[in-house]
Amino acid sequence: MADQIRFEDAENPGTQVTVEADPQAAVNPGPRPGTAVVITPAGRRVCVVGDYRDVQVKLQAAAARAHETGETPRQNTPVV
Repeated sequence: MADQIRFEDAENPGTQVTVEADPQAAVNPGPRPGTAVVITPAGRRVCVVGDYRDVQVKLQAAAARAHETGETPRQNTPVV
């Protein structure tokens, strides 16, 4: 199982949400300053507290660590 990164839920302050550290997750600026929207490859959308650039770095770093340790081998997919 891939690493799960915990963030504060921007829509429910004080609540924690987890997001799978997937290298293909998209991170965009959120609707309010200091928030980010994470979109997983499966289509899950989560609005979290934090600058979108910092959120992206955390997700990518965790995904890279998991890949390097072999915890989450990813299939090679062809580019069409």
